[in-house]
Amino acid sequence: MWQVGSIIEVYTEKNKIKPHNLYWQIYGKAEGIKTSYITRDFLSYCLRIKKYFNKSEDITKKFPRLQAYSLFREAFPLLENPKFKLSPDEETRIVNDLNSSATPQKIKKMIVEIKADRIGVKNTRNQKLNEMKPITDAFLAVYNEVYFLIKDNNKLETDALTNSIKKDYLLKLSQAVSALTQENLFVPVLGSRNDLPESWAIFVSDLKKLLNGTVEFRNRFRRLVPPRKLFDLADMLNAFTTEQGLANYRKRKMASLS
Repeated sequence: MWQVGSIIEVYTEKNKIKPHNLYWQIYGKAEGIKTSYITRDFLSYCLRIKKYFNKSEDITKKFPRLQAYSLFREAFPLLENPKFKLSPDEETRIVNDLNSSATPQKIKKMIVEIKADRIGVKNTRNQKLNEMKPITDAFLAVYNEVYFLIKDNNKLETDALTNSIKKDYLLKLSQAVSALTQENLFVPVLGSRNDLPESWAIFVSDLKKLLNGTVEFRNRFRRLVPPRKLFDLADMLNAFTTEQGLANYRKRKMASLS
């Protein structure tokens, strides 16, 4: 990760481009134009790690017994961000915890306790939004998949998806996604399926959580995945229920871009 961060640092300085813009170019836009599996979050952490450690050798010197990257990531905001103003003793405690022989679970608990002391629970709004990330990722994964299938116009691939998910289930999924755009809309009954591809199984599970959750829960989700995008996803899912539906959807999109 340090080496990737070094490449990003050199490239952005040489080409006068902001790191955030580069991450978008590498990964792609959320609207389906996905060009890589290298996420923006990963790229961001690579550059932050490069800026924190002057040399790659400093990582093993400072954390010779680090058991897992996830533990370092848990503590990294405290170490990196000057707004927390750690004292030398506090920073030493964190480093010692990360290098300890305790179980990963215990180390994480110690780090979380330190974060609670330093950060407190002052921004629960953002914290709750961050907790929605796995759900939004699941929705965007399905969004990207159906977007590309429609865009590429490959009948074998679109037929494969239709045969896998089934047209009647795709229609119910379209109705369920539409129901998320605002409150008090018709909510279909989504039956249990154990034959779905993994990404779709996660998507359906999260969709049910949202539909059965509180209004507050759905509002948090809509802050991250706005109704317009939900309408688009519902429209695309519905298009898969008939061959003419796919053709009509492509025509509408072409017209909107002309």
